[in-house]
Amino acid sequence: MSPTDATLHGYPDTLETRLGFDVVREALKAQTRSPLGAEAVAQLRPLRDLEAVRAELARVEELQQALRFDDPVPLENLIDLRPWLVQAAPEGSRLEGEALEAVRRVLMTVRLLARYFRERRSKYPALAVLAERLTPLPELEQRLAAVVDEDGQVRDDASPELRRLRRQLALQRQRLREALLEALREAIRQGYATEDQPTIRNGRMVIPVRAEARRKVPGFVHDTSASGQTVYIEPASCLDLNNAVRELELAELREIDRILREATGWLRPHLPALKASLEVLGHFDLLQAKARLAELMDAHVPEVAADGVIELKRARNPVLVLHFRRLQETTGEVREVVPLDLTLGRTFHTLIITGPNAGGKTVAMKTVGLLVLMLACGLPIPADPASHVSLFDQLLIDIGDEQSVEADLSTFSAHMTHMAYMLARADARTLILIDEAGTGTDPDEGAALAQAILEELMRRGARTIATTHHGALKVFAYETEGVENGSMQFDQATLSPTYRFQLGVPGSSYAFEIARRMGIPEPVLARAQALVGRQQVALEALVRTLEARNQELEARLAALTEEQARLEQLRREYEARRAQLEAETEAIRQRALEEAEQLLKEANARIERTIREIKEAQAEREATRAAREALERFRRRLHEQRRRARPKPSAAEEPRSTLAVGDQVVLDEGGTPAEVLALEDDEALIAVGSLKMRVPVSRLRRLNRAARRAQTRTTTGATLPALQARTRIDVRGYRVDEALQAVERLIDEAVASGVREVEVLHGKGTGALRQAIRSYLQGRPEVERFEDAPWEQGGPGVTRIWLK
Repeated sequence: MSPTDATLHGYPDTLETRLGFDVVREALKAQTRSPLGAEAVAQLRPLRDLEAVRAELARVEELQQALRFDDPVPLENLIDLRPWLVQAAPEGSRLEGEALEAVRRVLMTVRLLARYFRERRSKYPALAVLAERLTPLPELEQRLAAVVDEDGQVRDDASPELRRLRRQLALQRQRLREALLEALREAIRQGYATEDQPTIRNGRMVIPVRAEARRKVPGFVHDTSASGQTVYIEPASCLDLNNAVRELELAELREIDRILREATGWLRPHLPALKASLEVLGHFDLLQAKARLAELMDAHVPEVAADGVIELKRARNPVLVLHFRRLQETTGEVREVVPLDLTLGRTFHTLIITGPNAGGKTVAMKTVGLLVLMLACGLPIPADPASHVSLFDQLLIDIGDEQSVEADLSTFSAHMTHMAYMLARADARTLILIDEAGTGTDPDEGAALAQAILEELMRRGARTIATTHHGALKVFAYETEGVENGSMQFDQATLSPTYRFQLGVPGSSYAFEIARRMGIPEPVLARAQALVGRQQVALEALVRTLEARNQELEARLAALTEEQARLEQLRREYEARRAQLEAETEAIRQRALEEAEQLLKEANARIERTIREIKEAQAEREATRAAREALERFRRRLHEQRRRARPKPSAAEEPRSTLAVGDQVVLDEGGTPAEVLALEDDEALIAVGSLKMRVPVSRLRRLNRAARRAQTRTTTGATLPALQARTRIDVRGYRVDEALQAVERLIDEAVASGVREVEVLHGKGTGALRQAIRSYLQGRPEVERFEDAPWEQGGPGVTRIWLK
């Protein structure tokens, strides 16, 4: 990578290949639609400008949203016109009809793309800014469309003269054909002809005649068949007609040439604008390739900064992601990349990763470098969007064996060459990756040299990740502030790698265990351990013990997390059951009240009837008074019974006498919260959702402040009454799983509140979101049917749903 002021400086020149970015670049190129995009991929370079990278990532994210959920983005006809534009530049030059049609198609794409993002500026502001660099030329587009058709042929009506010539030519050809057919029929009657249709030779219409009869048919011989048995004769009677056709054909060609040269001249004043628009189209092709590759890898845009901090969460190596995807497509085998959680640059600047061979140390380190490189190129990365990744000015690596016979370099000399380069350039804006630090020479000297180099890099503020087998570097990381140990987990039971990174714990090489598993005799192993030394063996044993305990704690944590989830589920089930019981209790109380009301009505009717009978019998006034007093006592008794049946006011409710305008209240036994709009005598005007009503003050209870907060917190999760139930939602821009959750809530609310018809606005886009929603609706038993909305109400972009 040759550095410029704007690009990240990478070392060595083989950086991309060693990190695997060449694989990502090829996958990106495969997603382009034109040579313009492929060229943009080839020219893609990592940037160190934070705002430029953020802007590019914003464009990619916006295009991802547009491709997923919006109407199709008009990115067709991304044709590389540059060779034709060069050809059109000289005065008097001519482009063929196919080239002019290609220009028209590109102009159509420019016009549609500019309009698409102009109309969606609020949704895709970053892409709208890029689309402003396009120069639509609608007048030129229309003029070209009037000259050439979709096949690149010059239209009959491209000029009045061409229309006249082609009409005459069609007439003359018809006359010529009739004359030829007449001559051919005569030759057939005479037995001279070998075929029953005329043909063309040397641009002239002729008839096929047997060679021995050539003198029997008056005319001119233009050709002979390969076998020599057939000659092609232009009958003398057709000579003038053939000449007329030929003259008209030449006149047609001259007129077409004039029209094409004139049309080519129309392009000349607009060549700079066309070239600039082609550059923007190439950028759009690159952006859509980035968006599609991000979908392929399930990649996201993390928090991007320039603070030297890297915090990867559930990151996956892009090369492995692409490899496993190809493997699944070709063989059907499904394999998942083990995610990586790694931190660097916040509390420590140097990370030393240790562990056995083939345990994933180098892959973990390469993953960090590759993801930093991808983000610098404006590519989303396969990691949790909550990750935090810094940009750097320099990415310097020493990965792989660079022994060179030609350059007379040993592995150790090659490593030292890289170290010298790094020490000469490293600063606080540098990320350094060193594989197998301290190898290639005497272990003690190599470890000491590696430690000294790491100390100097840390002093300069560089962020460094190094892998090693040297125990001394593990101790160095443990004892030195700003340096941290890390390792790749190893299953001690199976002696196989898990490829999971763990921070703060050094890794063991497991050399003796692996050797024992491979059949090395015990006496040999015992001798080897004695040679290593008791202290080293004890250190390795301690590391293995720590790793085993760490794995055990992780297993316990996973079990506790699972148990916590189970208890939380039980708690939710209990709360739901309690709510159900309360609802059933309330229903019983309500039925009792209704029965009491009915009883009261019946008692009133019976007593009034008795009083009427007394009056009709002209009874004494005292008897009537006694009957009415008995009635009043019965009413009071029923009222007391009704009051007892009502639930007690909760602590959250306050006395009715304190009501004021603006208070939050509940009606009767506590339903949907309402707001007091006005008070008049014993009545109150309240608002429940969009409905206003007058009710007696006696039916209202005010919510105290604590209850209001609780109501506010729980309103979104509560079942809505019909007055507040939603009948339409907009899920454009949602991921499929988010959209399905929103549709599920909409259906649940509608069913609970008795709403029969709802609508989901999902847009047209690729149709994937619409299909997913409709597949979900087919599985809901509450759904009676669904269909597209009328065109004036959204058509295929809106699904109307009827509930049972």
